[in-house]
Amino acid sequence: MHKPQHPRPLRQREYEAGIAALKERHPWLARQIVEPAPGHLALVAHLFAQVECLLPPSVLARKGALSVSCNRDRLAIHFQASRRHGERAAAVLDLIAQTKYLSLQCCPACAAPVTGDAIRPQRCSQHDNALGLFAEELRGSRQRLIDQGVEQVAREPGNVTKKDVRTHAKKEEGAQSEAAPEPAPPSDEPRAAQLPTIVFLDEARLEAFVDRHRPKGGDKFKRVQGIAERIRSAGLGSRQLGVLPSDWKAMLDEFALVFPNCNELAELLRDHFALSRLGDGRVSWPAVLLVGPAGIGKTEAARWLANQLSLPFRMFDMASAQSSSPLAGSEAFWSNSEPGHLFELLAYQPLANPVAVLDELDKVGNGRPLYDPLAALYTLLEPRSARNFIDLSIRDFSIDASHVNWIATANDMEAIPGPLCSRLTVLHIQPPKPEQARSIAQAIYNRLRDESSWGNAFVERLDADVLARLQTLPPRSMRLVLQRALGAAARDGRGVVRVADITPPVEVSRRCLGFVSEGWH
Repeated sequence: MHKPQHPRPLRQREYEAGIAALKERHPWLARQIVEPAPGHLALVAHLFAQVECLLPPSVLARKGALSVSCNRDRLAIHFQASRRHGERAAAVLDLIAQTKYLSLQCCPACAAPVTGDAIRPQRCSQHDNALGLFAEELRGSRQRLIDQGVEQVAREPGNVTKKDVRTHAKKEEGAQSEAAPEPAPPSDEPRAAQLPTIVFLDEARLEAFVDRHRPKGGDKFKRVQGIAERIRSAGLGSRQLGVLPSDWKAMLDEFALVFPNCNELAELLRDHFALSRLGDGRVSWPAVLLVGPAGIGKTEAARWLANQLSLPFRMFDMASAQSSSPLAGSEAFWSNSEPGHLFELLAYQPLANPVAVLDELDKVGNGRPLYDPLAALYTLLEPRSARNFIDLSIRDFSIDASHVNWIATANDMEAIPGPLCSRLTVLHIQPPKPEQARSIAQAIYNRLRDESSWGNAFVERLDADVLARLQTLPPRSMRLVLQRALGAAARDGRGVVRVADITPPVEVSRRCLGFVSEGWH
């Protein structure tokens, strides 16, 4: 990979021009966060060019598909893998891993080569103790060091004086920049360095956790080392909080169009997002319970929000849970003890406010579990206690799980314990009305076109008679029926879906399999 012959820090104006050039070269970056460290800009440009060879721009243009930022000098890359491009997405993940490794070999301020342990980012000797990333910031940091610490330098052997240090600093400044640029205009989008940050765990306790297992050696120590390395890679003791996009109001308007029967949820989010914008802009809402019939889009709505807000997403299937281990891990005394999925969701990636869905919360008791799968929720749904959440497999330290954005779903509230319901904001989601169902069908069709490389081969709007046929289906079935209808149209060489392309859905019951839904005869 080509590297500059004379690495130097960029002025802020040069950096912004480089970002603008990248977005002009790759229009799909318009909806992505592109805020790497200046020294990583060339690596990121190379990554984007390679990724564009693997995935179509229509997939990459989805908000949050591939975003880069800077987290404490580390190159942070968020990639939302496409389920329809599994093998290519795996190749993209390999490219991302390689790019992150290479970023540890160059100074984030000036791109000069550095040597390190490939775990912690390092700066070159010239900028090792300097604060900031741009030439202007580095000059100011160097001046402060001169003013505050030059007397200590002057006492070093070699008769170095304060005048010598200042003269050397001026020579460096002259070689790097002719004049200070005008300040850049303020932007609605917060810079990566300005994202709200929390103390996620006690770093000393993490090191003690590793040291406690060191004498044992073997596979267990390797597992502990692996856990610690992944935590360090994600930010060690601190984590950032995802923030609202500048167009959050338009985003919620779109949400109300895509999920018109979730208006109560949209209104709740508008209230809490408006409050958040008065503060640091973090994405936050109280734990909610969506109650309504099966298949009306409750889980899909949560997934849509996570995608549009560029937040990590995890769904917990509560109907199949036999214990609290998916949430809280398994006890450390078991030989196959593993951390819970919630620990992995929080500890192994840089954002501490993911979207977590507790799917079918009312079905927990159906399988007669040996242990209470809901036990951990009494701690996790209370922000004060969730701030010091301990996974059962790793009792050496706690993590801050108080910023998780919880969404629970249920068909009925009767089976959910009262103390748990009291911790949730209950919203009743009704089945969509016919006109709402048509809007949902069109929105699902739009997403199918946008997410697929073949989307442009089909017209933008579905015919009225097709929408009328689809409106009798629950939203859960619409996507599957539309996918098959699009396939039938493609096989016939058409870019328009007809009523004849729509295959009646097959329902499944406990008594018999394969009967056709009523109303489709």
